[in-house]
Amino acid sequence: MSTEKFTDSCQQVIQTAKKSEELTVIMRTRQQSPPEEEARNAAEALLDEQLATRRAQLLARIQRRYGAGRQFCQNYAESRRAAHKAIVEEVPHATELWLSDAVAVSGTRAQIEDLARHEDVETIDVNQTFQVPRVLRTPLEDTPEVVDGSAWGVAKIRAPEVWGGYGRGGDVLVGHLDTGVDDSHPALAGQVAAFEEFDVIGNPLGTPAHDSGDHGTHTAGTICGRNYNGINIGVAPEAKLASALVLNGGSGSFAQIVAGMQWTIDQNVQVMNMSLGAGGYLSLWNLPVLNATLSGVLVVASIGNSGHTTSGGPGNDLFALGVGATHFEDAVTGFSGGQTLVGVFHDVLSPIFGPLTYMKPEISAPGAEVLSSVPGDALAAFNGTSMAAPHAAGAAALVQSANPVLKGDPFAVRSVFLATTEDFGEAGRDQRFGFGRLDALAAVQTAVSLA
Repeated sequence: MSTEKFTDSCQQVIQTAKKSEELTVIMRTRQQSPPEEEARNAAEALLDEQLATRRAQLLARIQRRYGAGRQFCQNYAESRRAAHKAIVEEVPHATELWLSDAVAVSGTRAQIEDLARHEDVETIDVNQTFQVPRVLRTPLEDTPEVVDGSAWGVAKIRAPEVWGGYGRGGDVLVGHLDTGVDDSHPALAGQVAAFEEFDVIGNPLGTPAHDSGDHGTHTAGTICGRNYNGINIGVAPEAKLASALVLNGGSGSFAQIVAGMQWTIDQNVQVMNMSLGAGGYLSLWNLPVLNATLSGVLVVASIGNSGHTTSGGPGNDLFALGVGATHFEDAVTGFSGGQTLVGVFHDVLSPIFGPLTYMKPEISAPGAEVLSSVPGDALAAFNGTSMAAPHAAGAAALVQSANPVLKGDPFAVRSVFLATTEDFGEAGRDQRFGFGRLDALAAVQTAVSLA
């Protein structure tokens, strides 16, 4: 076997596989960097964000509106599909992952070794697996009391104060990548506008909406759940979900997740919630998160549950809005991740970005003893940065609903969020709170003032 095209980890998998064993791998052709001008401008915008010392510096960037999202998405997707066509047509089981400039392939060891000889194949890697971060459940009797009819996290970020004067997230579609969603739950009935499940190489399965666990229904409820049992559980109760089941039973492959990202972008979402990941920094998230952002979608992701000086991807990717977790008294939870990273970027991005030092998370939000929906018409309280990210995704829906001009401009929404946080901990940005704890009312008021 010629091994030059296989990564080290993929070689190990191939060499130990049985002849009849079905394997899934990620194949890459000679890759095309995203348009250099757009990628460089995006990197400079986030570098400005890293260096900002005053709120005014963040808000000043909003005037440089980003408006090329859908056109970028269409052009880039078409170019990558054309580049991958020869490989996709060569094998019986392949899925085109334009967002990551790759093809997911399923086959036996012999079939994959044979495909490695294809002149268009540059590298072959494993189809890595990612999980729902470990989440602890708190007994309902031990959770903070409901605040004026709302779950404590919803009240803490002042979402109910937004609803009366600025709306409840209507006309915004939120991408939801998780274990699925129980759309029959009374808090979520009518909230799921689209649903799709994906297999290990990213093929859509066409199954009806369901939750393969309970994590997805919980995060969905925090994003847009309606009042249930007299409690407001959702931040943006008139927003809708495009929910992708990419973590069957709590675990999913890279191909599943990227396919779900692509599908939600095709549904025209304005924001995407990813309460998932793995510990450490992985450059394989660079292209899908950057390309989703350049497609006009704000990627919101949990930062990880392994505590200070740690973080997980995709939340620790430069272009993701990484979200840490706070508890009822506005202190960062012990499990919430946060660190300074030196991004060693994907090969095609290194010439543009080089090594770049940046800090995570960007923002923090309620993530301890969070009350939300779970399958079986029930409520449960979970702990984790997985619970914090949906608060930010729901708040992004409120911001874009209140000022529709900001739809498709993830850089502007980021700036609004970060310039309006409640600053706790060290003054300015730090590795625990980021710029501070999310304040949905202040964010919406600032967004409306820009109209």
